[in-house]
Amino acid sequence: MDIKPGNTVRIVTGSDPAREKVFVKGSVAYDVRDHTVILAQTDPPILASMLGNEVIVTYLIRKNDVMARQGIHGRIVEFFDFVLASGRMAKALKVEMVGEAEPYSVRTTFRVAPTGQSKISMAIRGTTINVLDISLGGARFSYHKSLDLRPAAVVSASLKMDGKTYGLEARVLRTRDGINEGFGHDLRFASVEFLNLERTVEHALSRKIRAVERESFPPEQPA
Repeated sequence: MDIKPGNTVRIVTGSDPAREKVFVKGSVAYDVRDHTVILAQTDPPILASMLGNEVIVTYLIRKNDVMARQGIHGRIVEFFDFVLASGRMAKALKVEMVGEAEPYSVRTTFRVAPTGQSKISMAIRGTTINVLDISLGGARFSYHKSLDLRPAAVVSASLKMDGKTYGLEARVLRTRDGINEGFGHDLRFASVEFLNLERTVEHALSRKIRAVERESFPPEQPA
């Protein structure tokens, strides 16, 4: 198991196939012991009613200079107060891991490709980028090399939808040069995952994704 104390993880607590959505909560690994991992309680918290439920603990590792997400199935076996190195008590949960780690993607939510008519734009560190596709889990985009993005970096971002701007954080998963695909040497491409979206941002983005989807399938005109 590649999880180490201090690693940031994302806990997949369930899914809604009908809405093509997964439920993910951010956390930190406090301790790793054999086949169990002690995780920080999330905000909002995982409820005590989930004791015994299966979850997937996911985390990033570097493979061939690219950040790849791994996932391990597990079961919540305990909620308790964990003593940190500082002596402070913190709410935690113990997850008993089952099986081996394997590649996992939390970007299973529906992706759309915005157009110039979609009224959605995105910026990284205040620099506007060109969104290629977007979902509740993250986005793919092209950008000028001067932005200097590196895999695993957590960056400040913003989404502007229908005239309103929402701030968020994103983690860079991978980047690649555009010149390898016949573009100019100043153009690059990147993928990011969104981190702990606030509910207001999630709801606004969900509505916009549905709107962009409808744009792709205009109503039929009468004969």
